[in-house]
Amino acid sequence: MNKKLFLFVSITMVVLLSSCLTSLNHLVTYSTVSTDNRITGTWQIENLKLNIEALPASSFYKDLLTSVKTKEEKKSVYDSKEDSILYSNSYVADFVKNGYQYFMICSLIKLGSNLFANLEPIDAKPVNVTDAKRMEDLLGGGSYKASNTIARVVFKANEMEFQFIDPGYVRSQLANGRVAIKYEKENLFNTDIITASSAELQVFLTKYGNDHRLYNQENSVTLKKI
Repeated sequence: MNKKLFLFVSITMVVLLSSCLTSLNHLVTYSTVSTDNRITGTWQIENLKLNIEALPASSFYKDLLTSVKTKEEKKSVYDSKEDSILYSNSYVADFVKNGYQYFMICSLIKLGSNLFANLEPIDAKPVNVTDAKRMEDLLGGGSYKASNTIARVVFKANEMEFQFIDPGYVRSQLANGRVAIKYEKENLFNTDIITASSAELQVFLTKYGNDHRLYNQENSVTLKKI
């Protein structure tokens, strides 16, 4: 699956998931991916509806396969065998905002007693087809490196909470030398981006995942199942 993302998608995701810590690398790998179908269904957050499906059975994936013409193109939908395993066990979430439909890949991993999600924006399409040219002009034909957002997933009755990592707490711990994880300042979005490897991220969250200070209410999103 093509990992080059539209800048427009990334900007929207940063706005939607404000004050979140993003990662250059995936938290979840093909050898560590988990599944939990409690995540699937239609969810509501304020006036936004989010639909989550298992990726292989999703309309997004079916449309993707329809768009490719030859057997060779179908084989190259995933970049590698490892990607195929990872995404075949992942989910796709979509929502409509400001006239565009956005798509994210959600991959899950169990670390200790916690379930974490790696959220990766992958596409945006204008709801009104006449907006396609405006979308093309806005993107300028460019493509950009993916970024990943990490959240702890907590299920409560008919609710699902995404508890995003608090960058302020991580910065304070880094400054005090209490944690060791690689990160850099991202000037484009005025946020922080973790540059640690997937394995380093997993070690970090296994060690600190139960520390409530790693999350705060401002960095949590609660969705209600509808």
